[in-house]
Amino acid sequence: MEKFTQLFVQSLKLALLILALGIVLAVASDEAVSQAVSVYDSITEAKTYDEPTIPPRILIDRQEIKAIPINNELLPLREIVEHIGGTVSWDSSSRRITITIGRRTVRVRAGSYNAVVNGNQQQITVPLQNIDSTTAVSLCFLADTLGLGVGYKNNTFILSTNPATRIAVVTYHHILPDEKNTHFRDNIWTISTQHFEEQMRYLYEGGYYTPTLDELEAFIMYGHRLPENSVMIHFDDGYYSNYVYAYPILQRYGLKAVLFAITAESEALGDYQPPINHRILQWASAYTLRQGKDVWETASHTHNLHGLATDERRTLLVTETNENIVEDALRSFDFVSNHRAFAYPKGQFNDTVVAALQEAGITMAFTVLRGYITPASDPMRLRRFMIYTDTTLAEFQRIVRG
Repeated sequence: MEKFTQLFVQSLKLALLILALGIVLAVASDEAVSQAVSVYDSITEAKTYDEPTIPPRILIDRQEIKAIPINNELLPLREIVEHIGGTVSWDSSSRRITITIGRRTVRVRAGSYNAVVNGNQQQITVPLQNIDSTTAVSLCFLADTLGLGVGYKNNTFILSTNPATRIAVVTYHHILPDEKNTHFRDNIWTISTQHFEEQMRYLYEGGYYTPTLDELEAFIMYGHRLPENSVMIHFDDGYYSNYVYAYPILQRYGLKAVLFAITAESEALGDYQPPINHRILQWASAYTLRQGKDVWETASHTHNLHGLATDERRTLLVTETNENIVEDALRSFDFVSNHRAFAYPKGQFNDTVVAALQEAGITMAFTVLRGYITPASDPMRLRRFMIYTDTTLAEFQRIVRG
């Protein structure tokens, strides 16, 4: 049965590829055919977001420990605490566990939603559990009660004894191979794939963690602790080049990114994605926005309010009424995966825009102002770092190091 299923899937993929090539051959050059095959391979072969690619493991300060996760949500308490120089003791009479890490002492019972941390009561989101004579804890407990920075990616639990205090968000727009870039040499927003890969390789080799939008929201609003080396990667506008060229690089290095799309452009293309054309700025279709979920989260850059008003200075967004902004935001949600994050077109916003977005359910909005995100940041006025054509690797390194 398993062999039959594999053959069926392979046949289906072959049929899809033949269909895609047939469409391309009718309208495109040999170069476009090659690009179409490449894109098909990179996107359709993508693993789903939660599918493990390596055995389960635990990293503490970038060092793998011998203990393994108990399951997809729980970790062995004693091994983690002892690895970072702490102790765990058990009082059989009171059935209480005492955890000591430096100056922090935690007393808690398995199954209880309450702990005592340095003499102060604290609620626990996920109680400790006893599984096969092992005390099991969640990431929430390790972060909120023991004070570790925590993250999860690619079947790996990432723990840090020095949690992040501020986070850089690096923002891109258009990605092209240098040899293909004949029309955007003077465009400051167009980054070569060579430079982009160099920057992403630096993040990978430096052990940087790329949090999700949910994790960032928890960091800002609820004091959630993230690993020390945390950086977010954003793409504004929603160009197809992001899927063709940025996606394979991000996937190769196990990095996550957020794409803020102008969704009216994607809606206009529907489920048809034209072959890559290096001479124009090309939008990702509605179909394409749904692909590559092992790398991409998608969010709103407005549905149809990104353009300039008649004065050619202000964006349509800042000239619209509350009602129209809410309607536009809700419409954009039909095409993106995250409905709580937003990027202001050209960084422009006013009080009407902020109020309308909040009414639509937006809880985080990103500007183009330079700066880091901290737990004290205004979630509707979050800062980022724009990455330009001439951003050097040394400058990129200074930004992400904070």
